[in-house]
Amino acid sequence: MLTDLQQALVQAIEELNVVQVQELLANGLDPNFIVLEKGPAISVWSDGLFKWWEEICEAYESGEALTQSEKQENLRAHLEILDALIHAKANLHLWDVEEIYGPLWDAASSACVPVVKRLLDEKVDPNTVDEEGLTILSSISDLFFDCDFDEIDWSDALAEEKETLELLRSHGAKMTKELNI
Repeated sequence: MLTDLQQALVQAIEELNVVQVQELLANGLDPNFIVLEKGPAISVWSDGLFKWWEEICEAYESGEALTQSEKQENLRAHLEILDALIHAKANLHLWDVEEIYGPLWDAASSACVPVVKRLLDEKVDPNTVDEEGLTILSSISDLFFDCDFDEIDWSDALAEEKETLELLRSHGAKMTKELNI
């Protein structure tokens, strides 16, 4: 059972209420608790990136792609909350309870390059495997393109997808078949 303060933090994260998240964490609330059916607080946060990515995809589909500044502005609250969680020593290596995915997988599957970079800078392992035994690079390549990283036709890629996968690769991410060699 969550305490009132833990419930308030979860709600503030879901609502992207940066000020409330910062206040709760600054007052000493430990962000390393598990929310039943949602996982750790960091997973509650990273799940919110999917909405950001959906907005970008919808804009592409409508023929009116967002500008870089619009994407950055829409991401600002997510980044500020991540910064607050990192400052409060949130465990960035935890994976959620249902799907066995962590914040790096969530950020990569949302093609969120700034968050992927931040998590890699925080030493989150890009070679963690999911419940199916796939590395993040192989899993995300399959998610975006229905193939592994070395088989991607980059002409079909959105800029964010390509940049995300190349960022992972440049930070040592391997395909599943490379780990099993």
